[in-house]
Amino acid sequence: MAPHILQINSQRLNDSLQSTCTSWGAITNSTGMRRLALSEEDKLVRDWLVEECRALGCEVKVDQMGNIFAVRAGSSKDKNQIAMGSHLDTQPAGGRYDGILGVQAALEVLRTLDENNIQTHCPVALIDWTNEEGARFPGAMMASGVWSTESSTNLEACYQIKDIDGTTMREALESTGYLGDTPCSYLENPLEAYFELHIEQGPKLEATHNKIGVVNAVQAMKWYSIRVSGVEGHSGTTPMDQRSDALVTAAKLIACVNDTAKNTGLGVATVGVISSDTQSQATIPSGVDFIIDIRCSTDSMVSELCKSIFHNFDCLIQKENNNTSYTISRTWGLPESVFHEDCIAAVRSAAIEQVGADKIMNMKSGAGHDAAWTSKVVKSSMIFVPSKDGISHNPAEYTSPEDCALGAQVLLQAVLRYDQGIREGDVS
Repeated sequence: MAPHILQINSQRLNDSLQSTCTSWGAITNSTGMRRLALSEEDKLVRDWLVEECRALGCEVKVDQMGNIFAVRAGSSKDKNQIAMGSHLDTQPAGGRYDGILGVQAALEVLRTLDENNIQTHCPVALIDWTNEEGARFPGAMMASGVWSTESSTNLEACYQIKDIDGTTMREALESTGYLGDTPCSYLENPLEAYFELHIEQGPKLEATHNKIGVVNAVQAMKWYSIRVSGVEGHSGTTPMDQRSDALVTAAKLIACVNDTAKNTGLGVATVGVISSDTQSQATIPSGVDFIIDIRCSTDSMVSELCKSIFHNFDCLIQKENNNTSYTISRTWGLPESVFHEDCIAAVRSAAIEQVGADKIMNMKSGAGHDAAWTSKVVKSSMIFVPSKDGISHNPAEYTSPEDCALGAQVLLQAVLRYDQGIREGDVS
């Protein structure tokens, strides 16, 4: 069968996605998901995925960070695998499509190749990356970062990271049976190329009536942990003009984050995690921690926005003059990631064949993805499909079965195009 005739099975794709989400991680009375990395729900859906891939004749490898590589052999014995992937973990109250669609679509591609007896030149692989969300173990795109060797948080450091209950990541890998022995490194477990299908997680495709986003880059981002210190005191006896209230100062600093991002127009900045040392109604808080997520199109713009935020922090502390103070710790970062033109071209030509040139949009991702880390060391690109109302990281997250299927079809054709280019020597 000629590659261009191949069609994924849209009903099978949707059935697999919905049934596995309903079985493992569904929030009661909701279409939302809570499937934290290396939880029991994540273990069970991983077990299902491994079984499905082995039934297709794939060799399944699990690396030291729990990343699953299911490899379908190609005719060439000296080529690395063309990989497709994303992640199966979710936010604490997320949806059914963020990450999950990318893995399910990769499985559907493998199923389509198998049932049509298509032998590719390069091996073709499905990857499920561990802890992409960073919702259980802080640090987004954690395991793909380790695999790339470009992340500042290496394997041993990741093993020691604890969840809110004090469980280390290594302990979670061991307890779920996903502490593999394959080295978590692109040097020892290399890829030929990497393609990732994902929902847009934003409103642009839907608003412009475009069907496919051809993603050429991921914007830069940095996270900072801020510690605000004050003086604990009695809420009933300490006069207002003698207080060093860490929570009040923290609230003003958080508002400053929002205002600075708005006023500079450099990018976006968010505070989504706040904790207070003093959880007592009758006590003035003495210490507050919060985390800032800063994202801009380029590395230089991120640096400029960070500089502006912390300059405004200093001005605010000076103005308050109430013996509160703050300290900064950088906790995580991802440099701007630019995708490779060979992979972008494969996605673009596949998308044009499916929907025409007037229904595709060239895009830069505002959200982080595993492809951002893979792009540091291997040719990579992404495919976006529309998100209803631009909603993501929310139980209301939704992408229609038709758009999911279209994205999977573009993924299939992009992989086949890239493989053909390798076979014919057009792609080196």
